Formats: sequence, C-alpha cells, structure tokens
Amino acid sequence: MLGKPLLFLSAYAPLFALLAIRFKPLAIMLTCVGLAILGLLALLLLLRLDARATPGAHRLKQVKDADAEAGAYLGAYLLPFLTVSTPSVRDAAAYAGFIIISGAIYLHSSVVQINPLLYLLGYRVLQVVDTNDLQAYLVTRRPAQVDQYIVATRFRDDVLIDRTRRSEQLDSDGT
Repeated sequence: MLGKPLLFLSAYAPLFALLAIRFKPLAIMLTCVGLAILGLLALLLLLRLDARATPGAHRLKQVKDADAEAGAYLGAYLLPFLTVSTPSVRDAAAYAGFIIISGAIYLHSSVVQINPLLYLLGYRVLQVVDTNDLQAYLVTRRPAQVDQYIVATRFRDDVLIDRTRRSEQLDSDGT
C-alpha cells in the first residue's frame, strides 16, 4: 500500500537534493535535504523488504532497454534550474503544486518503475517478456539477454528485481 508513495519519494530524491543546493532559505534547503534523504532510505527499505520475497525463475524471450522512458522522465529535473534561489510564498506554492501534480501522474501511471535513483545506485531498467508472456520491467545490475534464465522477485505485478547471483548460473532448463 505504501510502496507506490515510497517509490515516488525515492524517484524524486535526486531532484530534492538539487533543489537543496539551489534554494537559499535555510528552512527550505533543510526540507529538501530531508526529503532527499527520506527518498534514498525509502528505496533502500523497499529493496531490502523485496529481497525477503521468494524469487522465481524466468526465461527471457524479449529484452529491451527502458532508457527512452527514463529520458522522458528527466524533464522534471529541469525544475531546479527554473527556480529562484529565494522563492516567494507564491513561488514555493507553485513548486509544491508541480510536485503534487507529478506525484499524481507518477502514482497513476506505468512510469512508477522509472526511478533515477535506481540508475544512480548502479541498476538498469529493462523491458522484458518471459516465456510465460509476463511483460515486466526488470531492475538489474547485470546485462540480460534473450533465452537467459534469471531468478527474480516480483516487486510489483509489472516489476521484477533480478536476484540472480553471479555464482548462480541457471542452465537451459531453468534449474
């Protein structure tokens, strides 16, 4: 239930860090620093909780980068460069409105798995289809190929987290 809001907070953690650098009023700067830290902690918590789930084997029949979707998401990161360093109350209200609208879109769309913080932590996000026709996004630190078996947990219905260990190589029958 809290997964999507925590993912949203983590997706905007780098943005809050940039805003903290940009804003001069101490209260606003510290608020942005706090939100950036909370976002990072939220993602680490979600990944840790997901690691407790039972993984399943998936044989990949289609693999493609989701980088184009991530690139489109970067438009939100223009905000720090369009802000004033000492915002008025009206400026702050407009920035907060932008974050609220972005949150509503994020929580009600499939962009929820595109998270810049994942990329900063060394993960890649791939669009995959397995041999059971599961269409999902795969969050991984390793390259993935067609006909490869992976072990993954289901973070959400359409998001898999690769849990395959480097020493764990599945053979052609997935065992």
